[in-house]
Amino acid sequence: MLLFAAAGFEEATAQEAGLIRVLAISESDGSPLAGANVLLYRESTRAQNGQPAFFCVTDRDGLCEMRNVPAGETFELAVSFIGHRTFVEELVLEPGERLIKRVELQTEVGEFEELVVREQRQITTGEVGVRRITSTDISRVPSPVAGGDLATFLQTMPGIVSTGDRGGELFIRGGTPDQNLVLVDNLPIIKPFHISNLFSAFSDDVVQSVDLFAGGFDATYSGATSAVIDVGLRPGNMRNFRASGAASPYLVSLHAEGPLQRDRQSILVKGRTSTIEQFGPTLTGQDIPIRFSDLVARYTVQGNDITCNITGVFTRDEGEIVPGRETDHSWSNTVIGGRCLGYSDFFNHPLEISAGYTSYQNSEGTQEQTERFSAIRQIYINTDLQHQIGNIPVDFGFGVNIRTYDVELSERVRQFVSFEPLNRTIPIAHVYVNMEWTPLRTLTVQPGFVSQLTLDTPITFEPRLRVSWQPDGTDRTQISLAGGKYTQTHSGISDERDAGTVFTVLKPVEAGEPLPEAWHGIIAWQQRVGGGFTANTEAFVKVHRNTPVSKWTPEARLDIETALADGLTYGFDLRLRYETPRFFTSVGYGWTKVNYEAVSGDLGAWIEEAIFSYSPAHDQRHKINAITSYRYAGFTASVSWEFGTGAPYTQIFGFDYSLRIPVEEPQTDPGTARILFSRPYGERLPTYHRLDIALERAFRIAPSSELELSAGVINVYNRKNIFNFDVATLQRVDQTPLLPYMSVKLSFR
Repeated sequence: MLLFAAAGFEEATAQEAGLIRVLAISESDGSPLAGANVLLYRESTRAQNGQPAFFCVTDRDGLCEMRNVPAGETFELAVSFIGHRTFVEELVLEPGERLIKRVELQTEVGEFEELVVREQRQITTGEVGVRRITSTDISRVPSPVAGGDLATFLQTMPGIVSTGDRGGELFIRGGTPDQNLVLVDNLPIIKPFHISNLFSAFSDDVVQSVDLFAGGFDATYSGATSAVIDVGLRPGNMRNFRASGAASPYLVSLHAEGPLQRDRQSILVKGRTSTIEQFGPTLTGQDIPIRFSDLVARYTVQGNDITCNITGVFTRDEGEIVPGRETDHSWSNTVIGGRCLGYSDFFNHPLEISAGYTSYQNSEGTQEQTERFSAIRQIYINTDLQHQIGNIPVDFGFGVNIRTYDVELSERVRQFVSFEPLNRTIPIAHVYVNMEWTPLRTLTVQPGFVSQLTLDTPITFEPRLRVSWQPDGTDRTQISLAGGKYTQTHSGISDERDAGTVFTVLKPVEAGEPLPEAWHGIIAWQQRVGGGFTANTEAFVKVHRNTPVSKWTPEARLDIETALADGLTYGFDLRLRYETPRFFTSVGYGWTKVNYEAVSGDLGAWIEEAIFSYSPAHDQRHKINAITSYRYAGFTASVSWEFGTGAPYTQIFGFDYSLRIPVEEPQTDPGTARILFSRPYGERLPTYHRLDIALERAFRIAPSSELELSAGVINVYNRKNIFNFDVATLQRVDQTPLLPYMSVKLSFR
């Protein structure tokens, strides 16, 4: 009501001032340029190196707007992007005019090595808690395929922990995988990470940009209490057809993209399937019984005043997390949906609508029988709008998500677990408001809130706040903070004691039960020096409430019955980055402590304390990562090194046999072998470290084709990093040993 009541004031202002919307695209392929700088100077001030009167940065659609531009004045519009020529044009707006300017930037002529970026202006609400990842960043990390993968890159970042090199589980600053929200083109996807933690559904050549919010994310995101991974896919090439095929011992892939109508419609398709199960024993001397595949497709329509896309993502994973245990795990994703952004001069503000369907299912069992099965299906529609109260931009929106949950257990499992099959459909509605207030040129305040409502749970109120301050008046020095309340209406239950299982039961919060929630607080300092060095440090705290954890039993197996635990995570990250046209290096260090507390009786624990305090299996205290790449004479060499202290585990006290009386007779039945545990999570695994290297070179073999060769080694010094110890068979399973590889990629255009 407040927003629409202010509409009259805004319209009166708009009658005098003008509006400029800029759509920046690349001359080489017709695709939008995300992150282009758009600056508007008053007459002659640009030539005198003056400050711009207005400026903005293009989003993933290549769009940004500048409002309240005085009519009748002469302005100079400058649009720039790295590797492209700067576009300059004079503009004079009529009173109340809404100008949509389509700017096509030409590729810079000459060697890229000679390009020097002297200044970069950008609008920012603070980098606190946010890491913006490009396809170039992803490609710098050594990977056993041509190019790189988002999963490999994410694990090089401080604060992100995986329990090993298989399983597809990522823990971000103390949060569990079910507490993360992953989006692809605004469409939710539950688990896009493959059973080999080196890969996800997102390779570097389909990714345009990724925003990783390790915490403190703003009000445009809801339904997660830990972190957000927001993936934007590339549109297909709008002007030329391109195709490629690649092969390596780990996987093979095919990729194609091109225009269906020049500068209007395009398509991008990429499919991959693994081959490591066939080649692994030859290269490592060990069986690697895992299989995975993915297919990513995107259709894009780009009009004069509207951009739409239809996205499809399909993944499939299966295999043994612990070879020899004869327990098969599988999961799959199906995502299909569309998104449209309208920015016609008919609209006072851009309008965005997205809708689609998502399904995810995971199971665990033997080759003969599925013993556990859990699935979630979602149908959703979201609307995102913009408004302006005076000079304060306001984003707001609403949406409905209809979720269906399914959980099934085999008859054998139900003998030990009191649980009825679950099949429930729950509609979830949400609304959000996010504002950006700039009381000073160097200070930006971004308050907001989210509300969620289901038929079983009360309405939530989740305030959020982000603040950014540039004390020296430029974006070279920035101090920012973020925080707020975060709530989700579902939970995921897994047994963290056993690294050999990743099966997770996804279920809604029942009526009368408290909702899982968290409070975040982050403060950050960022400093840029010269044209290539950036330092960033963050301190953070997350307080989780009502987190469901699986009850402890004498057997390391999933128990559907849960207890509620409260969690406290705190720590700090330090990242140093230096970049020149030929050389890149990045070093990160993170220290994190994760602590849970729960009533001992609720956990079923065998300890004396009334309240049991413990560090769960994803509590990795110290983590160091270093990445370096260098280009010379057409070759690119990359090195990645990672070090991490050991995670907690529960030590074995002994073994005995249990009888289910009166079903079993003590005099005739031998009983069932049972494991007795010591104090839960009382010990820690050894430290982990690994060095990966890669060397690649591209060769032009014809005017329209290119051959790219790459070779490298995973775990160069063959460090034996433990992954799992099966106490039933006394079998130790290590992570990937020394793995040499060579990949070939052939591209056509």
